[in-house]
This record gives sequence, C-alpha cells and structure tokens, in this order.
Amino acid sequence: MEFQMKDPVLIIGLGGAGCKLALDIKEKLGYDCLLVSHDARDLNHDTSKILINTSPVLNPSAYLIRGVSFGARDSIEEKISGYSTIMVIANLAGKSGAALAPVVSQIGKEAGKSILSFGIMPFKFEKDRIFFSGVSLKRLKTNSDCTVIIDNDALLESNPDLTPDACNTITNSALLHVISTLKNSSLPLETSILST
Repeated sequence: MEFQMKDPVLIIGLGGAGCKLALDIKEKLGYDCLLVSHDARDLNHDTSKILINTSPVLNPSAYLIRGVSFGARDSIEEKISGYSTIMVIANLAGKSGAALAPVVSQIGKEAGKSILSFGIMPFKFEKDRIFFSGVSLKRLKTNSDCTVIIDNDALLESNPDLTPDACNTITNSALLHVISTLKNSSLPLETSILST
C-alpha cells in the first residue's frame, strides 16, 4: 500500500518551525495553509491561524499547551473540513510542535482525512526534549497514514563541521524538495526517514 496525496491539500504548521515551513511550502507550491501555535509571534502572517491561548502563563509547559489545545478542537475541525489530505509539519523539539502534533493529527484522523505528517526530531544535546518528543512522535505516527521523520542529529553526526543552524537550513530545504515532489509520486504506508 502507498500513500498518495488527494486534492485539496491543507498544510498545517505547528509551532515556530512548523509555521515557518508551512509558509515556505504555501509560497512555493500554493497549497492552503493553517498555522497553529501558542506563541502569537509564530502567527504574524496573512493566512489562516489558530492561537492556543495559554495566558496568563508566560512560559507554559508542553503539557499545558496540549491541554489548552483541546479547547480549539472545534476551530481545527472547521478549518480542515473542506480538505482531503492534511499535511502536518511539526518540530517535535519545540514545545508547541510536540504538544500540538498528536492533538491535531488525531482530530484529522477522526474526521476521516488522509494524514501525512513530518516530525522534526531534536538534536541529542537537547536532552530535556528527547522524551516528550518521542512520546509525541509515537502518537503522531499512530494518527497518521504516513510519517516522515527528519533527523537533524544524523545529519549533524555525519557532517561534524556543520552548525545546528546550518543543519536546520539543509534539512528544511530537503523537506521542501520532498514535499514539492509528492504531488507526482507516492510514499509507502510506513514510517520513512528523510536523509540528505
């Protein structure tokens, strides 16, 4: 079995990196886009967006963000209702991405949408984020028809002279390239690793 994208497609960017990548994909490929984050700075764009309002807490935990996100369930369901394929892009090293990826993918799955997810994993030196991102990845994979894991750490290990920022730039470019080729191809219905 293979995953094939069916039009119309909605790109959902979760958290800072996910929102940035979703906007890049929208600009390059013209897909509709939905941005979801607990940080209003991630949503300063002229596109569809949902703010997960965690105020008055200034530095909310990923658990709080996930809990509050259930209050936005109806808004998310409404935004995805007209689409066949939902592409979820989340930086699982970030609080918003890791907190929201399981929730948003579950909403899409329950709505009967085809879910293609991209999860960006933390670097191994981000030890405090590894456990929560692993739990989020497991739930994201369960809710998705196909999951692509972007392992920045593997790229950094094979190119020790790269800085983390340069590594992010390379993997973001590779992700954009992969997504731009998906319209004319298919992916196996299993987890894939994106390497460059």
